[in-house]
Amino acid sequence: MTVTTSPTDGLPEFAERVLAFEHERARHDRTKEAEIRVAFDMSPARYYQVLNRLIDTPAALASDPQLVNRLQRLRTARTSARAARSFVAPDAERDGREEER
Repeated sequence: MTVTTSPTDGLPEFAERVLAFEHERARHDRTKEAEIRVAFDMSPARYYQVLNRLIDTPAALASDPQLVNRLQRLRTARTSARAARSFVAPDAERDGREEER
């Protein structure tokens, strides 16, 4: 993968493609995952790793602040929801107690 920089804002061309893709396809579903595999030749998991790193860069924020802020908000909401989950041990329900892991 060659990394070239856009003359306008210093954002690599690949990063611009990722942001453009996210701008066009806001929903996360199986169709989007298939499109990620075709458009970027990588797994959806790897794509989201790249995207999460990208939205933390000042260049991405300068390039498309509205999109980057929305993606950061969604990431924060998902992280908070994941952290708020409590896991109940199978025996804890019978004993009337919860055990968090």
